[in-house]
Amino acid sequence: MVKNIVKNVQFVLMGVVVLWCIGCSEDDDALAGSLSVISVKLNDVVFTNDMQGVPLNSTFEIVFSSTVEPEIFENALYISAGQEQVPFTTEYLNQSTKVLIGLDDMTPNTAYTINVDSGRIGVEGKILQQAISYSFTTENADTNAKAPCLSASEDCMQRLEFLDDSEQSLSFDVYSNYDFIEDSGFVWGFIDKVVVVVHGANRDADNYYNYMVNSLQSMGMERNTLIIAPYFQDNGTAPTNGLVWNDSRWREGANAGNNNSGISSFTVMDSLVNRFSNQEKFPNVETIFITGHSSGATFTQHYALSNKVQATIENIDFQYVVANNQYFYYPDGQRYNEDTLSFYEPMDCAGYDYWPYGYEFAVPYLDGVDAITLTQQQVSRNTVYFLGSDDTSTEGTLNTTDCQATLLGSNRFNRGEHMFQYMETFYPTEHHHRKIIVPNVAHDGNGMFNSPEFKDYLLEFE
Repeated sequence: MVKNIVKNVQFVLMGVVVLWCIGCSEDDDALAGSLSVISVKLNDVVFTNDMQGVPLNSTFEIVFSSTVEPEIFENALYISAGQEQVPFTTEYLNQSTKVLIGLDDMTPNTAYTINVDSGRIGVEGKILQQAISYSFTTENADTNAKAPCLSASEDCMQRLEFLDDSEQSLSFDVYSNYDFIEDSGFVWGFIDKVVVVVHGANRDADNYYNYMVNSLQSMGMERNTLIIAPYFQDNGTAPTNGLVWNDSRWREGANAGNNNSGISSFTVMDSLVNRFSNQEKFPNVETIFITGHSSGATFTQHYALSNKVQATIENIDFQYVVANNQYFYYPDGQRYNEDTLSFYEPMDCAGYDYWPYGYEFAVPYLDGVDAITLTQQQVSRNTVYFLGSDDTSTEGTLNTTDCQATLLGSNRFNRGEHMFQYMETFYPTEHHHRKIIVPNVAHDGNGMFNSPEFKDYLLEFE
């Protein structure tokens, strides 16, 4: 009987010890606590899962809420491409709360996954409660084959060649971040969008090229975007046998002033569009943006409604961005009265419906195109009016003399507002036009193209 009592006491003591151990374990877990992920970056950019076009040599950064144990963390970390494990390097910063994971010589156009198992990876046994996993895809191999030219120098200049009526060669210069004209055999598989930016009356294509490069660089879009700034020159700057426009009518689609030339400024743009919409050379281009500021905006609005190439191109989205324009084409004689806040038909301004304000006496480029076709194209084509809220001055280059211009509105901001209002009034369910106001910017091309509003607009197409 004494033996039985001893055995029972032993069982009781063993149960107490087990319960005590379990309690210790639970207390230890509570004492150890957990750690969590604070932020994740890839190449100093906030990481979003399934990121595309990641450079082949990249750095992944994870910041934890408390210190991790390097050896334990690396045992919990594994990186894979399909079924293959991928080598990596690690660096620990901020008392080992920040981990930099180096990935070098990755395979192009490949999906990668970074995993960290749950468990005790922190000091003092701190626990990562849930496993984490991040995925991304590397860039195409072709991206490394070409380095973009990112400043308006001669290195960024490309030259188009045309033939005049007597078969003589005439040239036209553009700034471009890639040699898409000279390198005719290359397939530009890594380019997914094109941005063409047209200069203003000062013909400073170099400045506008830099504005756009800076804008796209700030979003990391300069490598996969073809950036082009055409240069409409006059006799003072054009090379020998270069196309010249010695007045401002390049912005309206007029023919160049060279002898025997029937080459319109719109024909030049057509030639560019035909090149980068060629799906054998640019198989992955999805969107073409054509934009301009001031006189460049006049060019853009008129080219949007006039050009003949868009209708021949499938599977590419065209976007026309008209920034701070003062000269607008209207498809009929209606104009907006700022006093009565309504549209009416003026009776006291001869020529107010002449090109570029209306269809009458249109440029030779439009020979054979009737007004109805132009209206259909104008209404249906994606046109965005970017309006600087402070572009309200009536000084400087704003045309406040000709009635044809003043009927459009009292300043550039109002002229853009009225054009959009026309579409809303007469084609409310049919038009493909938008209006975006850029606050606190006046008549400033750099301010417009580097504004948050313009960048957000471009990011809609990512």
